[in-house]
Amino acid sequence: MRNGVPILDTVTRKCEVHQVSKYQFRIILTQGLNRQIRRMCEYLDYRVKKLKRIRIMNVTLDVPVGKWRDLTNSELKEIQRLVSHSSKTHKG
Repeated sequence: MRNGVPILDTVTRKCEVHQVSKYQFRIILTQGLNRQIRRMCEYLDYRVKKLKRIRIMNVTLDVPVGKWRDLTNSELKEIQRLVSHSSKTHKG
């Protein structure tokens, strides 16, 4: 996974993979293809039992299930900075 995996007619970008325990890994993606972690694991003959997303970009998902919170001003500014050069960001 660290060097990319062929899925969905492409090769995924490199990602960070850290083994937390015998059966648990922390994976940091730099792209978000549909079911990417599951597909990469399937390609490598690993079985995914559970996934837990803990962060999206700079926003930590620290809210209980069924609850929500507003983004902070600093989170919004950082998101805007991170996507400012994205080809997929509409510039009105």
